[in-house]
Order: sequence, then C-alpha cells, then structure tokens
Amino acid sequence: MKHHSAKATILCAALLLAGPTASIAAGQRCLNEVERRVSLDNPDVRALTAEQFEDRLRQGEQVVVFDVREKKEFEVSRLPGAILVDPDIEPEEFIQRHGPAIAGKAVLLYCSVGVRSSTLASRIEGAARAAGAEGAYNLRGGVFSWHNTGRALVDAKGQTDKVDGYNRTWSRYIDFDNLVRLTRRWIW
Repeated sequence: MKHHSAKATILCAALLLAGPTASIAAGQRCLNEVERRVSLDNPDVRALTAEQFEDRLRQGEQVVVFDVREKKEFEVSRLPGAILVDPDIEPEEFIQRHGPAIAGKAVLLYCSVGVRSSTLASRIEGAARAAGAEGAYNLRGGVFSWHNTGRALVDAKGQTDKVDGYNRTWSRYIDFDNLVRLTRRWIW
C-alpha cells in the first residue's frame, strides 16, 4: 500500500512488541492505520464502519453481506448471514449469481482488513447499481475490526469467538490473539 506512514509503522511495531499488557487493543489501533491506507488506495469505494452498518440494520435498511475471503477463512468464522464470494469474481458473474438478491438493497463486502473487499466493491459498484442495488460498500477494517470490537461471529455450528488471522503478519492486527486461528503459515 503506497500511502504507508513510517511513524505509524514504528508506533504499531512498538505496541505489538511491548507484550500482552501493552498490546491490548494495539491490534485495533494499528488496524486503524491499515483502514486509512485502504481508503486512500480506493477513493472511489464507500466504506461503512461496523457501527454504521449496525445503525443501518436497526433503521430497517436491507443489506446483503458478502464475505470476500477464501473458503478456509470463511469456515473459521464469518459475520452472521454472510455469503461467501470469490474475491476474483467478475462483475457479470456476481450479478448473474446475486442480482435478484441485491435488488433494492445495499451490498456490504468484507474480508480480513478491507483490501480484497475494497477491490471487489470497486469492480462491482456499477453492475450492482445497474441490477437495482443501492451500491457496494466495504466494511471498514473487515472481520478483524468486527472481531476487535467484540461483535458476534459465527461458524457452521453457531456463534464463535474465533477469527482467522490469515497468517502471522496479518494476525498482528487482531486483539485477543488467543482466539486467532491461522489458515496460512507463511510470513510476508
């Protein structure tokens, strides 16, 4: 990501290396910098925070939620009601599969931190609107932010506290690291 702040990186590294006591909520504080960079790299993509998303639901707005991660990540946990979608799906195929379900509704996409979901939101925005959707939104901070702020996640058996950290590098942005499951082992 090209808009990386060296000062923020140093602060995040210090917070994350300081140990368990100092690192409580350090993942979310560092994730805030990632969220800012994702927004700068994708200026055409509208984002909703978890709070804004929940407010829309409370106001009765219709939202269809799509998980833009790999199947292994989705199986560890996901937002309730989320539909798994390939991050590389073409807009035409997305509309062919989901067009009737999104008509008249907002489309909310999320991944781990927002990179994959922002990319897909940008690609499908026009097609989603043409299919009658309100538009496509990225969940700011993705499932990591959702988890860090104590919101409910589910798996095939029901509610779970677990979240897929993707790999050791990305899992640094997750608070409550005792709940992290890694589906990938390499470090970038």
